[in-house]
Amino acid sequence: MVCDLARNGMLVALVAAAAAQDGWSMFRGSTFRDGNTREVGPSGNGTLWRFLLRDRSSAPPSVHPDGSIVYVGGKQGLYGVSRDGGFVFRVPVNKGVINSSPAVCAERRIVVFGGGDGVVYGVDARSGAVRWRVATGKPQKGSRSAPYVYSSPVLDGDVAYVGASDGLLYALDVDPAVADGARVRWTFDAVEPLWSSPALSADRALVYVGGCDNELHAVHAANGTAAWAYETGGFPDDADDPDVDSSPAVSRGDGTVYVGSFDNRLHALDGRTGLVKWTYATSDDVISSPAVAFDGSLVYVTSLDGFVHAVDAPSGRAVWKVDLGAPVYSEPALDGAGALLVGADDGRLHALDAASGAHRWAHAIGDAVRGEPAIFGGRAYVATLNDDAFLHCVGAPEPRA
Repeated sequence: MVCDLARNGMLVALVAAAAAQDGWSMFRGSTFRDGNTREVGPSGNGTLWRFLLRDRSSAPPSVHPDGSIVYVGGKQGLYGVSRDGGFVFRVPVNKGVINSSPAVCAERRIVVFGGGDGVVYGVDARSGAVRWRVATGKPQKGSRSAPYVYSSPVLDGDVAYVGASDGLLYALDVDPAVADGARVRWTFDAVEPLWSSPALSADRALVYVGGCDNELHAVHAANGTAAWAYETGGFPDDADDPDVDSSPAVSRGDGTVYVGSFDNRLHALDGRTGLVKWTYATSDDVISSPAVAFDGSLVYVTSLDGFVHAVDAPSGRAVWKVDLGAPVYSEPALDGAGALLVGADDGRLHALDAASGAHRWAHAIGDAVRGEPAIFGGRAYVATLNDDAFLHCVGAPEPRA
């Protein structure tokens, strides 16, 4: 992992590639937010165990790099769950559902996540003890009066980048030894709430994040100043209907940035300049975040139209699309065996062949699956949205010793 590695030249590129392939320790699996991993997902579609969260959860889980603990949020707080489904800890929050997916920095032994109370937490990765807190401000616009952090942090070294309802993108030092007064390195003001989760360029120089101002923002990681902004065709001036809720995904090959919008489109942008390369139209809102194939040839995106779309990355043309028969909020996740895993409001986790779109299997979870699956060690971890929500561990039964 990369929490304490220096940034320079070739090392940055090597670290970036390693981080993108090393487990599922943060939302979308890496700083690229490209939704893929070299980890092989489930070869079978059985429920190995489920853990009661007691209230609905749409927060995607994360997994400690050694696979020992799965982290997932809900209305009752952030849970740490053991690999065999046992209780490890719970971190209560003051109020609100945790929709932020935790980010794990194993070297600092810290898990970073945002709460429905508007606080960004840094907690001990083994015990859940709170090591630090950063309170964000009230929303500058919109009908919500209380602060909240929907965005999922992305980690780069000792820095966590995360958006909040006050319209600020925060750069936070995760080191518990840092004084609280020095924890905020910088903030970038997007004015309207940031529901989107940030992604980093391959050279770590830019941070990308979508906002309720209808734009995708590129911000200099060194100092928080604006690099460029790209306006989509969503619904501006409506904070309850965020235009760029989708989190950007960055191609490891050429640095292209892909992001969905409430204009029903997937947008492909030059990562350095923000100039549009192409847009791809679906039939409904694109709330989820895209996944990008390992070789950069295909981009996968889901839509509330119920389809999973595979798009040719160079041209923006459709390669295949599969109707799951229900709205799809879940982000697709691509494993090292060429399977594309995606949840849907039909209450099932689907495994599609990433090349052809053919169904490999579908597993009944029991209620809507709106968060992405976290893939690790031949398993997929997903949470459900019903009032008695569960964290499900899906995979083939392990042979008895």
